[in-house]
Parts: sequence; structure tokens; C-alpha cells
Amino acid sequence: MKGADVYKVNKKAVMLVFILQVILGGVWYVSAPSSFLDRFAWDMESSQLAIGLILAFVISSLVYLSFTVWLLSRVKGFSGGGRFFLVIGLWLFGVLPNTAFLCIYLELGLSDTLYLLSYGAANSAIAAIILPLWRASRSIFKD
Repeated sequence: MKGADVYKVNKKAVMLVFILQVILGGVWYVSAPSSFLDRFAWDMESSQLAIGLILAFVISSLVYLSFTVWLLSRVKGFSGGGRFFLVIGLWLFGVLPNTAFLCIYLELGLSDTLYLLSYGAANSAIAAIILPLWRASRSIFKD
């Protein structure tokens, strides 16, 4: 493939999205309703649970963001708006149904389900706004 055919990824944009998603995740977790957190209380030592939860959150955010960036780098013929809707569609048709199924399986109430889905929606919105619209700068060197 030629370099002009592939969407160039802005590494600064990827880092900004990752940092914003981690900050949002921290705020989202701190603002969790007590009814939601009490449902998943484990009998582990709290420091081990906190470190494991933080590590799992950071790794899962990085993996999902990496997949999104990889997907954006492979599609051709899409404008910035098209790429925006691609990222939103990825969440709507990939993540949302799985999360909804999980909420039904765990028998979560409506407020807990909406709380769980709110982070995914905000996370996707951050990626959809920044990644497709903040393109990589062009190189001064020609191929």
C-alpha cells in the first residue's frame, strides 16, 4: 500500500484520547452509586483489588483504543465525519449489545445499566471527536 492511501494516525491525538479516557474513567468510578459498588463487593484485600482493578481498566482502555486506531488506519475513502460515525458505530453495534447482554445476565437495574453504559458512550465520544478529526501533520519529506 502507498502511504497516501492509508489514514495517518496522529500519535499526539491517541495519547490525548488515552489520557482523557483514563481521567474520565477515574471520575466515573469515583462517582459510582453505592448500590452499584455494593453489588460487586469481593472478599479480597482492598489494596489488591484496587491495584488489579486499575490495571485491568488501563489495559482494557488501551486495547480498545488501539483497536479503534488500527481500524481507523485501515479504512479508505472516509471523510472526517465518516470516521466519526465509524467510531460511534463501533460502540453502538459492537460494545453496546454486549454490555446490554451483560447487564441483563447480571440482573442489573435500569439505573445501574445506564451507569455502566454512560462510561462507554462518553469514552466513544471522546475517541470519535478527537481521533478522526485531528489528523496527523504532513511530513516535509516526500516519498
